[in-house]
Amino acid sequence: MKIQVFALLAVPLLHACAGTPEYTQSSMKLRDGATHYFIKTRMGPCANSRDWATRTLTKGANEICKNGYVLIDQQTPIILDPMRALDKDGELLWQIRCNDTEKSQS
Repeated sequence: MKIQVFALLAVPLLHACAGTPEYTQSSMKLRDGATHYFIKTRMGPCANSRDWATRTLTKGANEICKNGYVLIDQQTPIILDPMRALDKDGELLWQIRCNDTEKSQS
């Protein structure tokens, strides 16, 4: 009985941590003509989920900026009560600027 209960509790947690999450992107053109891109992805509650999120955003940044990029800012949600946040997904947000002046891919 204990094994069944453990399995039922573990499956949703592992599901939230498994797989490669998708990312979304937006951009903003600054007054000096530079474009900054904002890319974000889902981040699950497990420890290795941040690694997957970082890999996903790195891949996305490399697709957006073919000649490399500069990470301007990185934001993660602040967890005030870690015990309550164990079952919730968060987001990882990067602000990047391409090394070249134009976006290589639309």
